[in-house]
Amino acid sequence: MKANWDLCEGPIGSSLLKLTLPIIATNFISTTYGLVDMIWIGKLGSDSVAALGTAIFFVNLAFALFTIVSIGTGIKVAHSVGAARDKQAKVFIHNGLLMSLLLGFIYTSFILLTKNHLIVFFQLDSDAIETMATQFLVISTIGTLFSFFNILISTVFTSMGNSRIPFRIQTIGFLVNLIFDPLFIFGWGNFKGLGVSGAAIATLLANIVVTCFFIVYMKNLPIFSKPFTFNVDQMKEVLLMGIPITIQRVTFIVISIIIAKIIVQWGPNAVAVQRVGIQIESISYMTIGGLQGAIAAFIGQNFGADKYDRIKKGYNNALIITSVFGILISLLFIFYPQPIFSLFLSDETSLLLGIDYMKIIGYSQLFMCLELMTVGAFNGIGKTYIPPLFSIILTVLRIPMAIMLSGPFGLNGVWMAIALSSVLKGIILVFWFTRTLGKSNHMVKKSKLEDELKEGPCL
Repeated sequence: MKANWDLCEGPIGSSLLKLTLPIIATNFISTTYGLVDMIWIGKLGSDSVAALGTAIFFVNLAFALFTIVSIGTGIKVAHSVGAARDKQAKVFIHNGLLMSLLLGFIYTSFILLTKNHLIVFFQLDSDAIETMATQFLVISTIGTLFSFFNILISTVFTSMGNSRIPFRIQTIGFLVNLIFDPLFIFGWGNFKGLGVSGAAIATLLANIVVTCFFIVYMKNLPIFSKPFTFNVDQMKEVLLMGIPITIQRVTFIVISIIIAKIIVQWGPNAVAVQRVGIQIESISYMTIGGLQGAIAAFIGQNFGADKYDRIKKGYNNALIITSVFGILISLLFIFYPQPIFSLFLSDETSLLLGIDYMKIIGYSQLFMCLELMTVGAFNGIGKTYIPPLFSIILTVLRIPMAIMLSGPFGLNGVWMAIALSSVLKGIILVFWFTRTLGKSNHMVKKSKLEDELKEGPCL
């Protein structure tokens, strides 16, 4: 099978769709890991969901930190492929693998040493919930060693223009998780279920299976072959490109943790509702995340090939797709919150809180989708520092807005603060990318005109 697809030639719409659909499917599979966990854990009660929801913040923090490697590596591989520099791409991939391994071991060591302090920070006032959360955190953190590898290789394949391979392999992992989840959570035969810890073990095993399949497939591709080559200067390029996005995502996780602590005052049900709500919202997040990955690869290759007209057309196509999807999701959340939320938590208290959450967050879905897709566009042109500038400021503002709005509106005020910040981020980023692209296109045309004038008229 061909390892790369050329995204610098051919119809733009079909190229984007061929790249986007497998990524969306892969993202859905990755999201379904959490959804399946949440559905099964939900049957154990809101305390178990609160435990999982508390621990998952630090698992998400690991993935946020890993963007310092994955984002920069993906962009640089796309640029190298677009410029037909396969040897350079190979070095970036090998660098990425080494940095993934180092970061995985460092983060795992940190969690194992501080796990008790991290969970106690939330002041859940329940030893049982804190114990479940700590156990889930430890097992899940060990799994990040494999998750980092899987994310990096999936990103590399996508940057080379082939998103089908990650989809196929991640599908296998999803099926493994789907089978093992109920077995390890509830048990079978003489084996007693492990509850929340069982969900973490099932996901760990699924990630190990995915890693094994990736390794087997990589052996057949020259770009992954030995000898392994490393370059410190190229590592610095990757890290510098990934730092802004990493700061943004880590800030987002930290703010989410603070928001969660604010929510704790309304009890475990409110914490469980937020966790379930985030999982439901991840359906739109991961779908547009697929388009984000595709537009980053598409724009990245065309940026490397200096094809700015294709970049503009590709972004406009993605903008239309995103708008249609975002509107549909918004309408779904606003008008059908009860049947959706009741799939996860059905007790009366949680359901009422969940319906309010869905309706309020529903108004921000279109803008959240526009934000995510445009972040991918900025990544493609290598300007990874622009989205974090706006995102960090507006995400930090969630804290004072949540405190102020929770006064007159109670818990719903917290949901309003989250929704309002998403609306602002979506509007600002779309405007700023359009402005940035216009300037870049103007500079390229000016440079070409100056070159032609220097050469003189053709005779």
